[in-house]
Amino acid sequence: MALGIVIAINIIASLYFKRFDLTGDKRYTLSPTTKTILKGLKDQVFVKVYLEGKDLPPGFRKLSESTREILDEFRVIGGDNIQYQFINPDDLDPKVKDDLFKELTGKGLPPMEVEVRKEEEDVKKTIVPGAIVTYNNKDFPVELLEQQRGDISPDEILHNSTIDLEYQLMNAVHKLQQTTQPKIAIIQGHGELKIPDIQDIAQSLSQYYNVDFVNLPDYKVGRLDPYAAIIIAKPDSTFTELEKYKIDQFIMKGGRVLWLISTLNVPMDSMKKGITYSYDYKLNLVEDFLFKYGVRINYDLVQDLNCNVIPLITPEGSGTRKNLLKWPYYPLVLPQSNHPIVHNLGAVFFQNANTIDTIDSRQNQKVKKTVLLQTSPSTRVMMNPVRIDLGLVSTIKRDISLYNQGPKTLAVLLEGEFNSNFINRKPTPEALASGEYGVFQEKSKPTKMIIISDGDVIRNQVDHERQLPLPLGYDRYSDHTFSNKTFILNCIDYMVDESGLIALRSKDIPYRPLNNSRIKSERLYCIRRRRFAH
Repeated sequence: MALGIVIAINIIASLYFKRFDLTGDKRYTLSPTTKTILKGLKDQVFVKVYLEGKDLPPGFRKLSESTREILDEFRVIGGDNIQYQFINPDDLDPKVKDDLFKELTGKGLPPMEVEVRKEEEDVKKTIVPGAIVTYNNKDFPVELLEQQRGDISPDEILHNSTIDLEYQLMNAVHKLQQTTQPKIAIIQGHGELKIPDIQDIAQSLSQYYNVDFVNLPDYKVGRLDPYAAIIIAKPDSTFTELEKYKIDQFIMKGGRVLWLISTLNVPMDSMKKGITYSYDYKLNLVEDFLFKYGVRINYDLVQDLNCNVIPLITPEGSGTRKNLLKWPYYPLVLPQSNHPIVHNLGAVFFQNANTIDTIDSRQNQKVKKTVLLQTSPSTRVMMNPVRIDLGLVSTIKRDISLYNQGPKTLAVLLEGEFNSNFINRKPTPEALASGEYGVFQEKSKPTKMIIISDGDVIRNQVDHERQLPLPLGYDRYSDHTFSNKTFILNCIDYMVDESGLIALRSKDIPYRPLNNSRIKSERLYCIRRRRFAH
């Protein structure tokens, strides 16, 4: 009877396939969104993974194994439409390997050097922690390793990269599936950032969206309607009421807006003399327009002890020396929220940022407000006009007690139904009949907007000698790449992409590192036990 039961179970198991995820954190359970996309595949997805080799460092070997496991999970749902190949570049002919590295670098997957322990010595090895996903004869590069961060250990970076594999791979598949790309408009006409200052983000967005530059004053109401979202990046001159009306009615029709607004100008050219003063841009956006949507960007500047550096020439002996010194007006903001836009994100680099207040009123009761980024608790706020003195770098340690005003909000997400700014001052019937103002709408469809109180968050630095833009987030002085680009791309994806894939970035598996101090203290004990057992 027992034998018959075992045989019956095996026959049933051969006919029906079922997997059970018994891990407490459900690390092997795919999201419903992932399953829907995989079941809907109409062609084969082929993934080439270049992180392979028996001599990989342990952390990268684990990342490689996790990539294979997630692809196997994809195959359970997608069947033969999911195919993959793991390639060890070291197995290739040197010339072929060199050509491969050049090709991958051109696609945004540059090789990196790591140290490998071989025969009691450290040897440098070049690896590519990336993959190329192909679908419908189109390729999409996928970085398997998240950006390097100074606030967490390399082991934790590898752990977070493992968690993020489902999102990174499925995001590539989803983007390749799209037959038409949503349209994004970068607004111009008020001194906003232009090429080459936003060239890197414009190129990055163009991989997933159709990106246009639109000079707002030149067009009638309704010109923005074809766009899924618009970006307003650091304007420096006044918006007319008609231009505000154009944006307002775009929002009322369900349009999304990414606002990157600096209320104060800080003329850095004057800093050569050691002192400068802030002054108001007079945008005509803050007091009524953004306020009625639910936020207020204040006329102040934030100082944060958790900050980036600036290069300063200081006297030394008979000469001078260039030093990199902490500059509190350049906060490095580490996300504390679990929202998918910022979850597991590294530091975002701000420059001369303003504080943001959220406003609760009858007019925006149906608007949900989510704080995305805040300064550290060691913050103080300076009200306009601010006297900005380079001497600040020498007084930071002495004045630490002054940085006690707590976290200040620098980025907010608004979601819901917005009332028009022009409900009580809508155009006259004669003006509406002229066709210049379109059909007035008082209330919006459910929509989203993100307000960031620093226009430089989206600005890339420029190599002026070669006239080339540097990657967004890279700071040539500290030689560090911050998470600005990922943050901006996540903002646009969250507002525009209706697939829900970005929610996968909220997936959280606890990091459980080994106790290194115990490993060291008990190492000899373990060796003796092993010898005794032998």
